[in-house]
Amino acid sequence: MIPFKLNKLSILVGAVSGTFVLASSPIHAAQSDKVQQEMEAITVTGYRSNLARSKELKKNAIGSQDSILAEDIGEFPDANLAESLQRVPGVSISRDSGEGRQISLRGLGPNFTRTRLNGMEALFTSDSGIDQRGGASRSRDFDFSIFASELFNRVDVYKSYDASLDEGGIAGTVDLHTAKPFDNSEEGLQGAVSVKGIYNDRTEHSDPRFAGLLSNTWGNFGALVSVAYSEVDTIEEGYHVWSWKQASFGDDNVADSVDGDIKNRLVNATGNDRVFVSRANNIASWANTRKRTGITAAFQWQPSDAMSFDLDILYGKLSNDRIENQLSTAGTNAFTGDVTANQLLVDAAIEGDDLVYASFEGLDLRTESKVSFGETDFHQISLSGNFELTDKLYMTTMFGLSKSTFEQPINDKVFSESVDHAFSVDWRNAKFGQNTYDFDITDIDQWALMRTDVREDEISNEYNTYQVDFNYELNDVHSFKFGLQSKNYQSDGFERRDRVDWENDPNSPEAVFQLTSIPILHDYVIADNQATFERVVATGLISRELDASHNRPGTVYQIEEDTIGVYAQYVWNTEISNFPIRGNLGLRWYETEQTSSGEVNTGTGFEQIEFSKTYSDLLPSLNVVADISDNWLVRFGANRNISRPNLNQLKAAGQVGVADQFISAGNPNLERFVADSFETSFEFYGDSSSLAIAVFHKDMESFIVQQSVTLPYEQTGYPLEFLDFDPRVNPQSEFTVSQPINGDSTDVTGLEVAFQMDFDFLPEPFNYFGMLGNVTIADGETILFNEGERISVTPPGLSELSHNFTLYYETPHWGMRVSSSYRDEYITGEGSEQNIVAGYDETTFVDFKSFMNITEQVKITFEATNLTDEAIRQFLDHRTQSYSQSGRNFALGMSYKF
Repeated sequence: MIPFKLNKLSILVGAVSGTFVLASSPIHAAQSDKVQQEMEAITVTGYRSNLARSKELKKNAIGSQDSILAEDIGEFPDANLAESLQRVPGVSISRDSGEGRQISLRGLGPNFTRTRLNGMEALFTSDSGIDQRGGASRSRDFDFSIFASELFNRVDVYKSYDASLDEGGIAGTVDLHTAKPFDNSEEGLQGAVSVKGIYNDRTEHSDPRFAGLLSNTWGNFGALVSVAYSEVDTIEEGYHVWSWKQASFGDDNVADSVDGDIKNRLVNATGNDRVFVSRANNIASWANTRKRTGITAAFQWQPSDAMSFDLDILYGKLSNDRIENQLSTAGTNAFTGDVTANQLLVDAAIEGDDLVYASFEGLDLRTESKVSFGETDFHQISLSGNFELTDKLYMTTMFGLSKSTFEQPINDKVFSESVDHAFSVDWRNAKFGQNTYDFDITDIDQWALMRTDVREDEISNEYNTYQVDFNYELNDVHSFKFGLQSKNYQSDGFERRDRVDWENDPNSPEAVFQLTSIPILHDYVIADNQATFERVVATGLISRELDASHNRPGTVYQIEEDTIGVYAQYVWNTEISNFPIRGNLGLRWYETEQTSSGEVNTGTGFEQIEFSKTYSDLLPSLNVVADISDNWLVRFGANRNISRPNLNQLKAAGQVGVADQFISAGNPNLERFVADSFETSFEFYGDSSSLAIAVFHKDMESFIVQQSVTLPYEQTGYPLEFLDFDPRVNPQSEFTVSQPINGDSTDVTGLEVAFQMDFDFLPEPFNYFGMLGNVTIADGETILFNEGERISVTPPGLSELSHNFTLYYETPHWGMRVSSSYRDEYITGEGSEQNIVAGYDETTFVDFKSFMNITEQVKITFEATNLTDEAIRQFLDHRTQSYSQSGRNFALGMSYKF
């Protein structure tokens, strides 16, 4: 861990942001009116109110559920939804650009958690500025970074499944709720506005955040509008490699100055005895200006006691404006794993199978100046109605449309090269490579224009959903629910690329050089991206306006799914032997027609082909709660559920990564994940405390895994012209070919412990203290197939240990809290080259928040996040792939409510 050192804090003035939201939202249909009555009895405000209401929701739920609620009409617990969710037992998050991005739930990766927005399934696509974390992704992983948290007033996490929830989330379902005008018991005009300034100690820059909400009711009609805008500048500084690769050295590549035993192994080793070397050895930094805009509108109308309507509209836009600088050993005569005759290794050290120190002569270095801009637009509209058909039969309908479009029209790269240099990299006693150069890397005269690249991306996700639900009350303690849902999902997209090589071209335009424009480990020369591109485009040899002829093979494909589902569920709340017993027993049937189309290799060329299949399942579920006393209960759940494969796994296309020497092929015939889940918990709820101990087990049939094999490119069947993109790669170069298959079954078993203690029974001032926390221990196993070998690994996304703890002190006038969040290491999937797995190291993030109520309407807040400037390290097996830090964030804000 990096030692904590507080840099100077600039004065935060004139910046804006906010946190507002209403205090409650409609309760899940399975819960009784008792929950609302108990919640209304709670008069405590602020963070304690949040915890108390969440505790009541969890206690009165039938299935396993955790909820996060707005602390007041003024604020949501965290500035980022993912960072709020990491406080929930069993939830772990991934991060990018200093923010939470995606979640893993109970040991399963983001693909196994469904996310709904105001009752509708939704999916957003964004990207990471760091190649090792993936570009624009075609997956089902919900990206929580697209929306400002100010737009939401409640998040529910359903860990157990019941038949009334639509299928698709083996790990669980996350429901996001925006505010509605009748959420608050007070009538008439209400509103809130808040401003905040956010300072990052790495960028040394302050950014604005603003939010406002206005709501009014007129008898049986209500309207609400909320707006949130934020802008934040971040910088990640670090070091990364393309991958680690087993390399072959010729006798002429290794000088006699190298130790004899080391030289013998480098030159003569074959197969898996070859040594792994780090490719490209980049010192790099990524600067990003992220802007978020969100608007919600909600209208509620109740024309009679037996009828009501809700219209919800949501718009969101997320943009990322990035600059990336890199200095790497990736010139024409590169140290990227394929050793050429022009390179000479003059000194070396090996530890295990890794070349941990290498000193070369005759290497060509290159710098990369990259500018990119991407944005995601999201639109959703839904209309729902509630009808009392008789005094026992109730109906709810919902129709909704949502669409998310990610576009990256700018992705420009300019490469500069400096030739014939001595270079060394040292991995000993460091988590990332220590580079040494034989010349002044800040000398402009040492560099020349090498290459220019352009790229465009576009990905679209669209849902059309209709559902109708009925609830028939048999008597006061028994009811019967049933319903129908129809859902259409479509995804399509493309990636386009073009490039021009200028090396040794007498007609190449003259680059405009400068030193690195963003903070980095070392300054060096890069091309001024935009100034150079103006000269490059003027040649007419490259254009930013790309068309279908520039489509990258394997990136143009479409997925469409038409699903119909019906369910029936029996719900009861009775007593057996003087013990209250409540529960639900249900069955859901669904059928999905899946169509996957794209360009595939037919052996004689690439053709547009379409694959169709239909599948269905019966999904039973049982959830039971026994209230064995006023404070203790026992909860049990058993269910079967499915998760669909990721979109890039179902693609009817194969994608060739020439630079990485990697081919990723899809498999439209993949079967879905199917899992039987069981859980039981013992829970205690006191006036000032709570404790829950849960054990869960998921038995998954035919877990989807990657199967990979390494072979010369000329044997893969892919066209040789694809190699024209990189002249350093030839038909004999070895490529790793990876494809998803349905593998063996997988088990995940875990233990969750969560507690809360409010010390309000102590005398002042100690009665204002409180604490809460949770610990999750999980274990599981799946199989990867690497070069024909079965290898046992933990399922992607599973951290064996995670925990969160918060200590708070809150009076009616001021308060503060400090939180820590730990996540053990986890893998993300198959590694590149000959590496078996890729993943992330363990992390611990520490955050602080305080507030002071100036008046009943005005509040001042101060927040500090990532206090230890925690580093994020990605690995390939045990080897470092990326190591970066993004700095600490400090925020000063003021809110006003009326």
